[in-house]
Amino acid sequence: MNRAYRADGPVIDIHCHRECAPAAEFMKDAALSAGKVALGHGSPITRAVNRRQLEAIKPKMDMLDVRVSDMDRMGVDVQAVAVAVYQYFYWADAELGAKVARITNEEFVESTSKYPGRFLPFGTVPLQDTDAAVQELRYLATELGMRGIEIGTHIEGEEISSARLEPFWAEVEQLGLVVVIHTHGATHPERLADHNFVNIIGHAFEATLATAHLIFDGVVERHPDLKIVVVHGGGYLPAYAGRLDHGWRAREDVREGVPQPPTSYLRKFYFDTMVFEPGQLEYLVSTYGADHVLLGTDYPYDMGDDDPLALLASAVGLDQNQVDLVAGGNAARLLGLA
Repeated sequence: MNRAYRADGPVIDIHCHRECAPAAEFMKDAALSAGKVALGHGSPITRAVNRRQLEAIKPKMDMLDVRVSDMDRMGVDVQAVAVAVYQYFYWADAELGAKVARITNEEFVESTSKYPGRFLPFGTVPLQDTDAAVQELRYLATELGMRGIEIGTHIEGEEISSARLEPFWAEVEQLGLVVVIHTHGATHPERLADHNFVNIIGHAFEATLATAHLIFDGVVERHPDLKIVVVHGGGYLPAYAGRLDHGWRAREDVREGVPQPPTSYLRKFYFDTMVFEPGQLEYLVSTYGADHVLLGTDYPYDMGDDDPLALLASAVGLDQNQVDLVAGGNAARLLGLA
């Protein structure tokens, strides 16, 4: 660490996970038997490592007092805590998906309320059914007081930019909710089976693809006030965005439905700090602005950042004001916190 960081305001982690115990009951007979949870794809050694990790982090997933202790050690004041990705339940029928989303959202609000000021529960919605997703959005925002949601990068292979989800995005924009987009596995697992590629490469690729679809399918053009955070530093797209603009200038099929250069839409997104390298963090800030980067840890997974303030402190290209924005100021602004 090159310099110590002292926050001017609360440090807010926008990217962390928790399991919903009541929802897990519905997984035992359905998702587990269908092989759809995230022990998931990969070589035998990858599945074994995943199994050991899930056993090791179970107290962190289940018990908020354990989590608070870790937050204090990490220097995190507030977690915007979202459900574990294997509990999105997109594989389920619409009725079960809506039921589990409601159970999860209510449980998150109730359990985190016992730790005032430490948690912001993020909601989940059944994206496999547009009407049910919109109804749950309204409920979690107006009745439960949630300020954000987390969604996956696809719905069992269907893009989150699908035309049928237009009412969903319109409602998100109207309600002013923050949307955290988080990858859940990869859609080409047969090529990512070895070396934990499904995680170390696949997650970033899925974030890249989902973001590109939101741009090129016109979601961001139609809904310019959306507040979308793409985790894992936004995937690969922010680091190679010039290719998008070149294609847009060179080919009419790239320009179809995209009236402005693609990077003008990309700059509307927000990215978290899960990039591991100070130089990459400095690049995100210098290219997209300190006001578009938020601290994230991917807690409590092994591919997370256990010391997020050390990364900020080692990014020597950032001044104190920029670090303050990234550490919590941006999240506070987007979430409407005092």
